[in-house]
Amino acid sequence: MTTASARRPTIKDVAERAGVSKSLVSLVLRDSPRVSAERRQRVLEVMEEMGYELNMAARSLATRSNGTIGVLVSDLHNPWAFDVVDAARPVLEEAGHTVLFSAVTASASAGGVDLSILQAFRDLRVAGLLVIGSVPDKAPFSRVVSGGSVVFAGGGPDYIDTADVVRSDDAYGISMVVDHLVAQGHERIAHLGGLGGSVGAARVSGYTEAMESHGLGRNIHIVEADFSQESGYVAAQRALGASGRMRPTALACINDLAALGAMTAADERGVQVAITGYDNISLGAMPRLGLTTVDPDSSGIGVAGAKTLLQRIGDHDFGGGFVHRPIVPELVVRTSSLLGL
Repeated sequence: MTTASARRPTIKDVAERAGVSKSLVSLVLRDSPRVSAERRQRVLEVMEEMGYELNMAARSLATRSNGTIGVLVSDLHNPWAFDVVDAARPVLEEAGHTVLFSAVTASASAGGVDLSILQAFRDLRVAGLLVIGSVPDKAPFSRVVSGGSVVFAGGGPDYIDTADVVRSDDAYGISMVVDHLVAQGHERIAHLGGLGGSVGAARVSGYTEAMESHGLGRNIHIVEADFSQESGYVAAQRALGASGRMRPTALACINDLAALGAMTAADERGVQVAITGYDNISLGAMPRLGLTTVDPDSSGIGVAGAKTLLQRIGDHDFGGGFVHRPIVPELVVRTSSLLGL
């Protein structure tokens, strides 16, 4: 076993100690079936004796491509993103890839895309990127892999014509919420949202069109909020601060986190109001919350995103065009929207 002060053993060192070639050691590292069980065992034993560890950076620098895939999440505060990651990761790993995970955004004080993370992935020469959630610009991600093998999963429709996109139908999802609330007798339905890029815009569009289709265009009320719990709280305080018939009886929130903030605001004001979310995060299913929400099929988005990326890397059945794979959402009705008027 090497000491802390000793230099890090290399493939060459392992090959010399095991009495085999460097190429055979490489085959063992790739779990190639071309290596006999006896020789594989010998190499693995030497690696253990020498404390050999695979240097992913050095390996990627030695070749123009490798089996590493980067998974980048736009919002580490949103549990929805991790539902997508949980579904995508095993698909990528079962295909033989190593998955490296990171946030897309820089610190809250800096804001924007974290270019240092993208540079790190570029230096590693990752085979592809799966970008989860909304991002302002696809160009930095495409540059990481020289313009190809990038899939955007769960974001807005921004890049449908210029990149591979797997996403939920946000407008349809929020329209189901409005239909449900109207069926419960609500007419004064406010939408807490509008911020958060094209996803927010798509949900506003779905809300507006659904309200108009029910003859409630005069009651359209959009209070700006983004995907955070704090934003939902502030927006709900504003909406519920109105008096008389100006006060909404239902709040259709941009996502579940914003809905949780709205619930807190309603509790503080002692107001009975129907509240809905979007994303179907596990926290919302707790009986005490009972949040009615839209299930965007996060697992379906993750699996479809991973499979699309694998196809793009292998360049199978694409014909040079970009893929748009829409995922149909479903309404999940719980107690938060069933309050009596």
